[in-house]
Amino acid sequence: MRALLAAFVVLAFLVPQAALATVQIPDSIIIEGQKHSLYSLPLEQYYRDGHPRPQFRWPNTATWRGYRATWEIKGGVLYLKAIRAWTEKGEVGLEALFPGQKAPIPATWFTGQLRVPQAKVLRVRMPQPIHEKDLMITVEKGRVTGQKIMDNAGRVGPPQP
Repeated sequence: MRALLAAFVVLAFLVPQAALATVQIPDSIIIEGQKHSLYSLPLEQYYRDGHPRPQFRWPNTATWRGYRATWEIKGGVLYLKAIRAWTEKGEVGLEALFPGQKAPIPATWFTGQLRVPQAKVLRVRMPQPIHEKDLMITVEKGRVTGQKIMDNAGRVGPPQP
């Protein structure tokens, strides 16, 4: 009987279960004076490039990265305009993370694509929902080099459990 119970417990852990996760609150980006959600995280590249990463804490499960940043594209350049972060010292802003620098800070460390969701949500997926379209902005060393609209109609797939 004991062996049967042990086997049952082992099997129970092997059965796949739906992961419980929270959609993350996105950063924001201002483009031509309008505020949008930003599903990319340009600040992560800054920390991967060797800058010391603070011990971020998260105020809730929708902000696992421990911060929310506001970005702006102005004159073809990506800027870090503001940040709200949670550390062991409590809630801090841009001045604490970039001492001696004033906003807006040119994001010269960032090369990659920015994903700016457009139109209505087609499906909620982790870590971010899929929208009808995404504005994809290509950036090289903080300078915008191109952009295109991506149609996501074919990316929806079957419903998630």
